[in-house]
Amino acid sequence: MKRPFLAPAFLALLLCSCSDSTLLLQVQDSVSGSSVWDLTATLQGRELRTFYQTDAGPVLQKLTHLVPGPATLEVSAPGYQSVSVPVTLGRGSNRLPDPIRLVGREIPGLAAFTTFETVRDGNIMVQLGPLDAAGKAIAHHPCMDLWIGCVVSEEVAGGIPVTAEGSPLAVRGTVLFRGVLPWKWDARPEAIFRYLARIPASDLRDAPSLYRVIDYMVIVSDPTRLARAEVDSVMAAAWPSGGLVDNVPRPSPQRLDPAVSGPVGAWDGRARAFLVTSWDVKARQS
Repeated sequence: MKRPFLAPAFLALLLCSCSDSTLLLQVQDSVSGSSVWDLTATLQGRELRTFYQTDAGPVLQKLTHLVPGPATLEVSAPGYQSVSVPVTLGRGSNRLPDPIRLVGREIPGLAAFTTFETVRDGNIMVQLGPLDAAGKAIAHHPCMDLWIGCVVSEEVAGGIPVTAEGSPLAVRGTVLFRGVLPWKWDARPEAIFRYLARIPASDLRDAPSLYRVIDYMVIVSDPTRLARAEVDSVMAAAWPSGGLVDNVPRPSPQRLDPAVSGPVGAWDGRARAFLVTSWDVKARQS
């Protein structure tokens, strides 16, 4: 009795269908828990590249046409610490039991920060975002665990509250608020500034001036070299005792107060501090 003849192409397809494996995985930012931008996952020479997914959170991704057996999954993205994950693939569908949490080490190309303020119900709502050396917003980047200090002052000129924007003699008057700002991460695809904070209305609403000066100090640290707990500890001692900047009119360059610049400098590149000053911030809604 003759055995049925199997064409080589059909035989190869049959063998492939018996041995082909897939791997489902999920990757998220370790701070925000949101999707990781420009992600590359590589396994057995197969590469998966993804950019924006959804503001609802990371989705499952699939690597296909894999070979059963032990292997190493490599995951990387700009600004993040790369990881290697050992896996053992079985035939058919496989899935990692836990999400891979990538740790952001830096915001690539970061040269400065900028802010945009609006007033809502007496609170000052702040959008804060990184800029590159050309002054262009960096919209996609790791969610770094920023430390944001803030000082709100009345805007005065000649000791009198200013009544119009753009006064060249404006300086900082009475301090109305000084504190460390908690923030939220904005994962929406259309967002340009992803850090959202709120300066509370207490001690601000009844101040007579029409405009405020807001000084921010933003500390960006590499969590693989400097723990956030150390940043908090150092700044808890330095922040209440010093000012942010010299109180000079707006055209003049600004410098960090020594009480703050000394501790920051001692971190020796493990963290960077940025100053941002917003003038002519309206005290009330129009």
